[in-house]
Amino acid sequence: MSGLLAVGLVLLVAVIAWTMRGRSVTSTPIPSSAPSDDDTSDEEVEDEADEELAITSDGAVFVPDGTQVRVIALEPDEVPREDVEAGMFATSGRERAALVARQKPGMALTVGDFTAARIRRGAADVVPWMLETLGRDGEYIPYPFETEDGARAALALLEKRRIVRRPLDENERPIPASPEDFEEARRRYDESWRALAMEQEPGEEPGPPYSDRR
Repeated sequence: MSGLLAVGLVLLVAVIAWTMRGRSVTSTPIPSSAPSDDDTSDEEVEDEADEELAITSDGAVFVPDGTQVRVIALEPDEVPREDVEAGMFATSGRERAALVARQKPGMALTVGDFTAARIRRGAADVVPWMLETLGRDGEYIPYPFETEDGARAALALLEKRRIVRRPLDENERPIPASPEDFEEARRRYDESWRALAMEQEPGEEPGPPYSDRR
C-alpha cells in the first residue's frame, strides 16, 4: 500500500509541475511598428515632387505620362508668360496628373515615334531656339522654344522615354541622322505650309506645327 501511495505522490507532483510550467510560459507579442513622423502617403510625396517641364514658345508643355510623352497646348491664362519666356514650367506631381487626366488635344508620343532629333538656333527675331524632330516617315516636326534650356529639357525627356530611336543597320547599330535628312524634311514641310496658307480663307490661321493624333 505504501508503494502505491508513493507512486501516486510522484504522479501528483509531476502533474502539478507540468501545470505550473504551462502557466509560466507565455508568448511575447511582437510589437507593431508605429508610423514615424517621417512617413508620408504616396499622394503627399507625389504632390510634393515638383518638376520643371519644358514649354514651347506657343505654350505647349511636354508632360511625361508613363512610357509616353504628351505635348499639350495650354491656354494663355494657364501658364505665366515668364515661364514661357524661360522655356520651363514648374508643376507638382498632382498638377502633372491633372494635365494628363484632362486629355486635352495634344500629341501622345510613344517609343520610336521620332527617328531623329536635334537642337539648333532659330531665325533671328522669330524663334530663338528650335527642337527639330523627324517622324517615323521622315516628316519634319519642329518645336519652338524661347530658351536653349527649354529645348534641351524637351529633348532629354524624349530621349529618356525612348521616343527618339534611330533606324538600325545590318549590325543592329543606330544609323546617325545627317543634316541632309533634316533639310529635306524641312523643305517638304515648308512647301506643305505654303500650300496650306494659299488654301486658307482670309483671316484664318494655320494650325500648330504638330498633329493632334492621340
